[in-house]
Amino acid sequence: MGFYSFRIIYNVLLRVAFVITLFFCFSFIYSSFAMNLPVEYTEALNQIDRGNREAAKNLLNQLIQKFSDNGFFYLEYAINCIYLECKDNEIEEAFLKAEKLIGESPRLYFYKGLYLEGKDKKEALKLYDKAISIRPGYSDAVMRACAMYAEMGDFVSAVSYYDAIPVVKRNSTLILRMVDFFIESKDYKRASEGLNELVRRQPQNEIYLEKLRDFYEKVGDIKNATEVLAKLKRLNPQKKKTMRPLR
Repeated sequence: MGFYSFRIIYNVLLRVAFVITLFFCFSFIYSSFAMNLPVEYTEALNQIDRGNREAAKNLLNQLIQKFSDNGFFYLEYAINCIYLECKDNEIEEAFLKAEKLIGESPRLYFYKGLYLEGKDKKEALKLYDKAISIRPGYSDAVMRACAMYAEMGDFVSAVSYYDAIPVVKRNSTLILRMVDFFIESKDYKRASEGLNELVRRQPQNEIYLEKLRDFYEKVGDIKNATEVLAKLKRLNPQKKKTMRPLR
């Protein structure tokens, strides 16, 4: 083995060592941050898990009084207030302070967009786009933007966002909404993919199965429609007599 081969191996090992060092450094910083989180914040999270957001709000309020220069706690306070349906000025003030202290944050833009959905759809969509531009593939923001465009009837935009969401992260409500659009626009291939994905996730969901059976019947695929009908009959023998026969 020559000198250059040793040099190549050495450079590779050096890079590996550098990556490992970075990993441990970031792990240490993260663990230090986690260990130094105030007790009130940990308790606030526990209260949220128990569904007691009012108690969580009081704890988060204590934190923003104690750490008035920490935008993270203002953001958590604003998010909690959205779910509690607090007064608009209270939520907006918390977002304003959070943004001033944190700066650009995809999470902040996402929740601010969520808050604005019922008030200013265009501004909400702008915020979702800002969140996505900072964190490409931010599935929560992409999903909300897609749903909003679908609700507004802008299916061209909805499809572009829908395609950006990994299949496993698409929620069932969104898939159903898009399936209806694909059927309306005669994109039967994509409609079939969506319905079969729903059935794959919940093989015993009669609503999904009936919708899939109706879809196959609509497109004239009697073979698959018959197979789905047989599954439905096995799942619910009591409904066997009331089921509409295939036309």
